[in-house]
Amino acid sequence: MQPQTLEDSEAITFFIIEGTHRLATISLNDYGFVLSARMAQSYLDRAAQVLASKRGFDEAFFAEVRRLKALAQAIAGEYAQLEKFCTECERFERLQTRSWTEWVSKLAVRAISASYRGTVSHHLAHKIRTFHSRVSSVLTGA
Repeated sequence: MQPQTLEDSEAITFFIIEGTHRLATISLNDYGFVLSARMAQSYLDRAAQVLASKRGFDEAFFAEVRRLKALAQAIAGEYAQLEKFCTECERFERLQTRSWTEWVSKLAVRAISASYRGTVSHHLAHKIRTFHSRVSSVLTGA
């Protein structure tokens, strides 16, 4: 078993702490859905890089790293879909209505899409927090 260097240990600690702060921001959608989705994708890319740089000791470790990297890609894809959906919602909200019926219909669609964004965002926040916990566990060797 190779001991971690002080530099590696500090980088891992920084990643875990920074990730925890990012996840709090992402989970609360402090900057809106689109920016939270982008921040999540950035975090997941960074997590994949950190996992790739981690030196392992056995096949079980490498298998877990492969699973986590695949999971990071899957979650990032879901965040990309959320970002695209939110962008389309913003475009839809800028459309002009020509009648009372269109205005009421637009109001209904906005309510449904807002509920959907909230539900999906909440679900993805849970996934990314669980992912962060697993990555932290692998990186610390716990």
